[in-house]
Amino acid sequence: MVSLVLFQAILFAMIKAIPQDFFTLEFGGGEFGEIMQDVRGVEQGPIWKEFLGWLGGFFQGDLGESYAHPGETVMAMVLRLLPRTLLLLLPGTLAGFFLGLWLGKVIAWKRGGWLELGATLGGVAFYASFAPFLAFVMINVFALSLGWLPPEKMIDLNKWLEAEATVDAVVIRMLQTAVVGILLYLLFARLSRRLPEPRSLFRAIAGLVLAGLAVGGWMASGWAPLALDILQHMTLPLVTLILLSFGETMLAMKTTMLEVLGEDHVPAAHSRGLPDAWVRDRYVARLAVLPVLTRFVVYLPFVLIGSFVLERMFAWEGIGMALVEAADAYDLPVLMGTLSIAGVGILFAHLGVDLLNAWLDPRERRSRAAEAY
Repeated sequence: MVSLVLFQAILFAMIKAIPQDFFTLEFGGGEFGEIMQDVRGVEQGPIWKEFLGWLGGFFQGDLGESYAHPGETVMAMVLRLLPRTLLLLLPGTLAGFFLGLWLGKVIAWKRGGWLELGATLGGVAFYASFAPFLAFVMINVFALSLGWLPPEKMIDLNKWLEAEATVDAVVIRMLQTAVVGILLYLLFARLSRRLPEPRSLFRAIAGLVLAGLAVGGWMASGWAPLALDILQHMTLPLVTLILLSFGETMLAMKTTMLEVLGEDHVPAAHSRGLPDAWVRDRYVARLAVLPVLTRFVVYLPFVLIGSFVLERMFAWEGIGMALVEAADAYDLPVLMGTLSIAGVGILFAHLGVDLLNAWLDPRERRSRAAEAY
């Protein structure tokens, strides 16, 4: 709670330090600008009083009303645009993270060779890339030059003229399908531990069955062409986000894997005759992933900012694009509200990593048990 209040105070002070404001730009300031602030119900007075009013509204779920869009509350805007942002952010961030984990694990276990050289050079190059420049290159190469994918926007309006569903309805259904499918697969993967080998074959079959059921459900609903159109427009920003984010995780995983490989329990596991893949995944990667998770959460704000920038570059109509437009118009309630929600999400992510560390690391569990005893 203290961290949340401090975050809100710092964010409020930074936004209030902006020398311009919406009413000065829109109405020329002066007496008329003050009248319009009164009409819009903008609270004026000492900054501490404004902050306390904002903080009280925040804890009640009231983020104010947009200056640029009268009649629309910031919370309503966030709830409307959040599914669009999550549809791009979640798969891009998770795919980049797991790709980085896998590559870091592989190149640390088998040093040398073309895979390590190529993965390291590619990871460093993309990690150091300027997000707008990489998006510009992707658009020009794969959209404008080759014509493989749409360059921008979320949909092709010509395909939605007679559609019975809205964009938001299809996006929410896509998110629901992904979440349910992933949860069912994870449940099967956990239950499959009791199955005989090869368990990976059973899990692959389960994944194919779930994917087939999902595709069949979309075909039966008649929304499959609409979802496919969104996926086509989503491909370029999604791939760009993955390229920007996987390098950090890969390099961190490689470093921590090499550190864990030097510990005593690794040769002991080899001496017991365990397979290399088992030792790598159970005795090395399981411990190496813990600091990588912590580093990933620390790096998460930069991933979030990168995704917002990509939304603007690809005209993906989500929270990121609304945030950029609010910055251009000095729409302070939208800036304050969206950044506050993003900050709360990052704080909860830090809490989740602490809990996950305690669950994954047996040393942490034993330490806590000893303290309790």
